[in-house]
Amino acid sequence: MPGDKLNNNNANPALCWLLRILCAVMFAGHGWMCFNEQMPLHALLQDEPLMATFVKNFFSMDWKDWLALKISDHIDTAIRVQAWIFFVFATLTLVPARNWFMRIVYLTGTANLVFLAWLKYFDAAEGIGHFLEHAGQFCMPLMVYLVVFGRGWRFSAGLIAAIAIALAFVCHGLLAIGLPSEISWLNHPRPGKFTEMTMLSLGLESEKSAGAILLAAGILDIAAAIVLFTAGKWRTMALVYMLIWGLLTTLARPWSYFDPVFAGETLNRWLPEALYRVPHFGLPLCLLLALRRRNTNV
Repeated sequence: MPGDKLNNNNANPALCWLLRILCAVMFAGHGWMCFNEQMPLHALLQDEPLMATFVKNFFSMDWKDWLALKISDHIDTAIRVQAWIFFVFATLTLVPARNWFMRIVYLTGTANLVFLAWLKYFDAAEGIGHFLEHAGQFCMPLMVYLVVFGRGWRFSAGLIAAIAIALAFVCHGLLAIGLPSEISWLNHPRPGKFTEMTMLSLGLESEKSAGAILLAAGILDIAAAIVLFTAGKWRTMALVYMLIWGLLTTLARPWSYFDPVFAGETLNRWLPEALYRVPHFGLPLCLLLALRRRNTNV
């Protein structure tokens, strides 16, 4: 197990700070996305089948009156507030304090990211993988909490990191392979953006070639997630693969869509998508470093 050699209480300050910085960058990326109004809160609060009964019971108004309040404008305001909340989380994550307030910050940040992941899953209206693919992100502040207050990478931190990494890669693998189903929570068709990014980043002209690459990558993602829970060199190889592939897929969005003619506009749109995905390579990196440090101390 990835946590089986992480029972030592001796914290590595450099590794702890690396985890903090990665978490802060992720929060900043989410804040930037919300600042650009890229948060699917409209999908929830303007969904009549889901919200009409809630609005009637809690606000004593019908759906038309709810919409007449210009709820869309209020939702935009809420998204901008959320942006600043994420920026505050990013800043506080870098504060080297161990008190009750910071405990609340990390746990609230985790809950906030879980809700954001659920919103994206709700907006996608497809398989559960659209929620669990964000496991590495919403577990990142929880990892900081465990490492800071647990004084190092103990068994629980290593195990949660491994589970979060595995869930992210399995779900990305399912989406890359493309597994449609009539059962809604098992429905994982390949997103068109995956094919488009593969073609743009590699200069391909054939969707068939892009599909073959995505199929191979999806199989490797799932295989690496399984091998992660073994021991020895195979686990190390899985983490190295996850580190490299996670970094490449994180950079794929700004790389694929960058337009030098509209550099500012394209970076503003796609750079935050790379920033909030840093856990996709950051968590494998941290776990790899933690395991290597323990192995050298045995």
